[in-house]
Amino acid sequence: MSFLTRSLRPCNVRSHPRRGDALSERVRLEVLTTASRNDGVRLQIERTIEMNRKEFDFKLSQLPHIESAIEALKNGTGDLMAMSALDWRNLNIDGLEIVAVLPRREPTWVLVSDDKPEYLHQKALIICDHELLRRQMRRLRSDFTLLTSEQFAEQIGKLDTFLNLDEEDRVHWIEECRQDGLLEGFVVSRGEHSALKYKARRHTLGLQRENPERTHFVPPPLYGFTLLVSRTDFPPSKVPPMTDSGAYLSHRIEGALLDSLPEELHEIIGIHVEQRKFKTILKEAQRSLDGDFTNDSLLDSNEAQGKRRGETLTGTEKWERSVPKKGTSTSPRLEMKIETLNYLGTVSASVERICTIEESHMGMVNVLKEFEILRSTMESEHEEMVRTFPGLPDEYKLAKPALLDLHSVQSSSEEE
Repeated sequence: MSFLTRSLRPCNVRSHPRRGDALSERVRLEVLTTASRNDGVRLQIERTIEMNRKEFDFKLSQLPHIESAIEALKNGTGDLMAMSALDWRNLNIDGLEIVAVLPRREPTWVLVSDDKPEYLHQKALIICDHELLRRQMRRLRSDFTLLTSEQFAEQIGKLDTFLNLDEEDRVHWIEECRQDGLLEGFVVSRGEHSALKYKARRHTLGLQRENPERTHFVPPPLYGFTLLVSRTDFPPSKVPPMTDSGAYLSHRIEGALLDSLPEELHEIIGIHVEQRKFKTILKEAQRSLDGDFTNDSLLDSNEAQGKRRGETLTGTEKWERSVPKKGTSTSPRLEMKIETLNYLGTVSASVERICTIEESHMGMVNVLKEFEILRSTMESEHEEMVRTFPGLPDEYKLAKPALLDLHSVQSSSEEE
């Protein structure tokens, strides 16, 4: 399959000196940044600098635009630059490389509204500019009226006003319209919500691990990452040891997964990669339908925990009094999720896998392979069966359209 042979976008992250190898003298570093771009980067780098001032003498220099900051760094101004993973992906970063990935901020998006999405009134007007989130919102509530910001501005006769606003100011305008009662809510990234002048009530559109019966939202890839980048010739010994290993690996794999998928899927694909504790995953499995299978495959619930012969344990007691089976590693795991869905949100294709950190590359390859097979199967039409099989109902012999249509705005789970 093409995705297994397609070259992946390089994500070069240098190794860093350990804290024990820190230089005896404080190193002066100039970090370039811009005014807030509603992505959370500016606030995180300010906090990170403050936490590391004892070891490094930081100078934070603000430039007017992200493009001018990149050019300045390339031309020798400053030592490091803070930027989002999306800017790293979309802008011209030739001659630069990633030298640190800070701890990841929460990547899930939020609904800004007075009430939870389940409790908003029938046909509530919701503004959402991301196609994946619009489809996920329709899966949650098919009655919602979902518009982009431009569609909404045009509907109320304010399109020119909206288009003349700076991109960072548009979310404030949408919130003012909500305060005026012109809409019930709007969906934005957490960085955009944090930038609002007045902290409006938000509702997480999350993965719902704690409540698997609720509608889940696998977020668009690469949100929540703050990268520190430098010129390729910058001395590695001067780079602060600030990389979060889990965030570094998640960023690299999410980017590789996205690069390995067809470009026409990028706006409608959810990808989430996270390093998680072994026991946390088991606890969630216990609460879900696959808990018994997960426990039996990974845990030993026999006399090792003092169980008396003949004693019957409940599912929870079985988990609490069990120990990992011999040979089962309890080291952190890497959890990978990919999801896409049709326009109406009625049919989705989703794959997830949990593997050890050491198996992360093969785990990524397997997730891609399984997802492409699933998507191809669901997008294929079922031809009428020529041969007959004893006991096979007649309805299974008939030709049927594809189950999943990702590109038609009229797609439905109940295809005629």
